[in-house]
Amino acid sequence: MYWIKKILHIVMTLIFLTIMLWVSFNGVLWLTSAEQLEERSEDETRSVVHWLPEDKYISFNFSSSRTRSIRLLSNAIFDGQQAFDEPVNYAIEYQLFNSQGALLEEHTYHHASKLVLAAQEQQVKQIIEDRKALSVASGQSFYIDVSNYPDASQIKLKLLPEEDTLRGVVVRLHAQTLTDIDDSQQIWLKLPLDWRERMLNYHTLGGNALTAHELTNAVSYDWMKLAPQGIPNIDFVSDILYETLPYNVITYDFSAQQWDLDSFYSAPNLTATFRVKSSEPLQFNSTVPLSTLRLTWHDLSQQVAPYELQPTVTSEHTYQINDIRPGLITIQSSLPALTHWYQSEQSIVALHSYYYILTPDTPANYTVAGGSDVVMDIRALNSEGAQALLSLYDAKGLVFARHKIDLESRVSQFDRLITPETLRQTVNESEKYYLRLPENTAKLSISSQGSLAVKLQSRRREFHYQNVVCEQLCENPLSNFTEIGAWFAQKASNEFVFTELQQILKVRLFEAPPLPVVKDTDYASEALFDRHPISNTALIFSPPNYFEPRSEPTPVHFSQISDIDDIDLSSNTQLKTPKVIALTERKPKYVEFDATASAISNELVSKANKTTMLFSNQGSNRHFIKSRLYKVNRGDTFSMNYQGKNKPLSIVIKPFTYPADIVERAPLVISTQLRGQYHAGITSEYTVATKRYALIPTNKQAFMLHPQSTDIVSYPSITIKIGTDMQTLEKFVISAEDEVWISILEEHSAQPLTPQWWQNENT
Repeated sequence: MYWIKKILHIVMTLIFLTIMLWVSFNGVLWLTSAEQLEERSEDETRSVVHWLPEDKYISFNFSSSRTRSIRLLSNAIFDGQQAFDEPVNYAIEYQLFNSQGALLEEHTYHHASKLVLAAQEQQVKQIIEDRKALSVASGQSFYIDVSNYPDASQIKLKLLPEEDTLRGVVVRLHAQTLTDIDDSQQIWLKLPLDWRERMLNYHTLGGNALTAHELTNAVSYDWMKLAPQGIPNIDFVSDILYETLPYNVITYDFSAQQWDLDSFYSAPNLTATFRVKSSEPLQFNSTVPLSTLRLTWHDLSQQVAPYELQPTVTSEHTYQINDIRPGLITIQSSLPALTHWYQSEQSIVALHSYYYILTPDTPANYTVAGGSDVVMDIRALNSEGAQALLSLYDAKGLVFARHKIDLESRVSQFDRLITPETLRQTVNESEKYYLRLPENTAKLSISSQGSLAVKLQSRRREFHYQNVVCEQLCENPLSNFTEIGAWFAQKASNEFVFTELQQILKVRLFEAPPLPVVKDTDYASEALFDRHPISNTALIFSPPNYFEPRSEPTPVHFSQISDIDDIDLSSNTQLKTPKVIALTERKPKYVEFDATASAISNELVSKANKTTMLFSNQGSNRHFIKSRLYKVNRGDTFSMNYQGKNKPLSIVIKPFTYPADIVERAPLVISTQLRGQYHAGITSEYTVATKRYALIPTNKQAFMLHPQSTDIVSYPSITIKIGTDMQTLEKFVISAEDEVWISILEEHSAQPLTPQWWQNENT
């Protein structure tokens, strides 16, 4: 019996040891099989992420009263350590709902992501799932402003994959919520130390240099992580994302000279400019004495000659300009200077743009839509000029067209590049070239054997261009009219390459003031009575540009006079009989007569001498022009046929409303359209075929010459430029959302051989 017990004990022990050995072996094997892409480090963080399904939505709830915006971070997931030369595309569809389940907004956001490994000194991420390490692409993000939807309380997400190599996409959602900032210093100190260190990674001077304003901004809002709704592993699937921090941040040596990025730099060879859209006083501070600065105001309409501004000193290195009008300000200095400008306590910022730096080994590749139009903004980066090669590809990746572009090297006096150390340096002028892409175009590539900086913008040729036009520069005062630019910037499909090689050029853009160029062109119009029979003449104030030489006025040019006796009938004049226009307050409100000795003594003329306004086509300063206006009813079109005619350089539209509502003076919305044939290939000009304008009423004087009423509301004139890219112009169409009276002028390179209808206008 003893031996039986001993044998059983040994057998049980062996069985137990065998089981433990088997469990240990499989445990070690399971752990070692989950290889990491990189070794763990002390800077590694772990985040809970959620997989986006393709066949259903995953929902997240948030507070509708406290949430200002939602941030969505996403990462594309791949099997194994794959490497891709081009980015992988995917899209996320989101829907916003209120508490009653009503759909408020639905949108699809497209991403382009690329796999990055630690060997590339980039952000390292990975997910371990089912004993297998999955590769994770660079993080992508977008923000949803839910303040436009006060009732929004739920967001639903779904994945729209666009690549076969994609394993899936994981997301993290955070809601931006307002915090209690009664004591920002205490809230800052309560934050975890690693949080504060991460927030200070981008602050070059460290935490001790934080101002109270910066602290308040840092703690005003908090990002709260959102959790999906439903049952885990049924309604949603979660996972762990490993990240190595800090992210890849390019550091610079700021011990060298650093210049304020909010300031405008000017030097003897560089002039800074900015637009002013209000009459509020301007304030600025300067690093150089005021005597070394020259500040000039320019009228963009060129009605008033430029003049130098006279600032007043408010404190040390701080100045103010009180008498200011909307226009363009130029800043010139005899010494290198930095000036920081303010208006209405708001800092005035400069425009800037980013360019890809091309080398023989790094062309810029773009995915484009066939039938769209593109503009290439190119700058040569050397003093000898260069040549760019544009290649067009079809859907199969085959080149079907190539275009060569020869560039010039002209140093810009306004634009400047900004170095990583915040210094400003001169850069060559921008050269723009346009191309209307064939329908079979799928991709294009811009390359060069030299050194170039390139930026590409695109548009659909049938898209509207919407703009608000004022008599002077102004901010858009209309809440129901959104301005839409003509061109939209496009990212290169190989932007990752330029980012990794640090071949991105940052250029600060400044507008050059208009030059006083006297045109050799002439403006004319034609009779349109057959298509638009309702018309009437009007007296319109239309002064010439300040630099234009004086020309001999025509009989339709009038000047305002104070008394009928100001007309000198004995003076030598080219007019056989001068005419007088009288505007009265009583009917008939408009009277026109010949200025003869017998007519002046007439009783009707005696009454006219006591009227409000008198005009005569005799003498100097005759800036009122008698023009014929054509009526266009609401919803109707005003069309002009150009088939078989010479194409004008531009078409000028002068719109008015009559009878005028002087009190309301509502904006006027006008749409224009050009129809014709365009040149194929590269062009230096581009004609936008479809435009839509919102015109704000002006204070420019204009009078309808009608005995019942002379009140008329004038609007800014519109110039439709017709570029050299348009081969033939077939038709020009105008339509308005309200009844409008318009005058049409055409700009031609030569004066018409036959007299125009208005030169003999007698009514």
